[in-house]
Amino acid sequence: MLAPGLIILAVFFGLPIIDLIRTSFTQWPGVGEPQYIGIDNYVTAFTSSAVRDALFRSVLLGVGAALVLCAIATVLAALVSGGIRGKAFYRVVWFLPAIAPPSAVAVFWALSVQPRSGAVNAFLGAIGLGDTHAWLADPSTVMYVIIAVAVWAGVGFAFLVILGAMEEVPVSVYEAASIDGASRIRQFFSITLPLVRPVLSMIVLLEVIWAFNGFTLVWGMTQGGPGSASTILPVQVYKDAFLFANFGLAAAVSVVGGLLLLVVGLVGQALGSRKGVDE
Repeated sequence: MLAPGLIILAVFFGLPIIDLIRTSFTQWPGVGEPQYIGIDNYVTAFTSSAVRDALFRSVLLGVGAALVLCAIATVLAALVSGGIRGKAFYRVVWFLPAIAPPSAVAVFWALSVQPRSGAVNAFLGAIGLGDTHAWLADPSTVMYVIIAVAVWAGVGFAFLVILGAMEEVPVSVYEAASIDGASRIRQFFSITLPLVRPVLSMIVLLEVIWAFNGFTLVWGMTQGGPGSASTILPVQVYKDAFLFANFGLAAAVSVVGGLLLLVVGLVGQALGSRKGVDE
């Protein structure tokens, strides 16, 4: 009975991965016959400053967005689960950015942070903080803007998942804590956070993986610029393949990035399992 499933996995997942690995050992401009060059592409991938910088920016985007997003979503979920009025309204409002296509999010925020004409600078100008800064054209601010947009786009999903986990905590636990004199803040840190910790770990892991692969968002907002100031690993792969016609190097960088995400996933699973045993 497992045979059909294994065949589908082999055709749709196994063969493309094998072809990607095979291409990573070749020099291929995209047309003609690939030439086998051994591990040269991997040597280039590990010694190239462009690839190293793109990897650093991917980690910055993935980890930065995941931690900030998770913190904001946890606070919002705690406020809503605490009996605030209009709970259904807040569920819808906070989840709206999560259903927007990444390309639409990229265009919306690229226009919103334009100097003078963008809504962000118009707001900053109205409160006396200036209205001319080109956020996406400044290498020192472009990655922070992208992280902020990634947080905005992902906080709704994390909010709903964390809220669901918080609402699963038995009310009797909080009632017992209240009888013992525990304040709401003490209950949050001593009861809520420990009980939803596995969910928080899962969200951080998912957000790191999603943000790490945020090609659409970055390409839609900056195309990796200015210069290469916002070039993350998937954008570097795209440039190597389709702008520099070096599909072999692009395949090698893809394999390295895939292995890195695999390690991140395995470590996350191991930590989650360990917590489960401890609990």
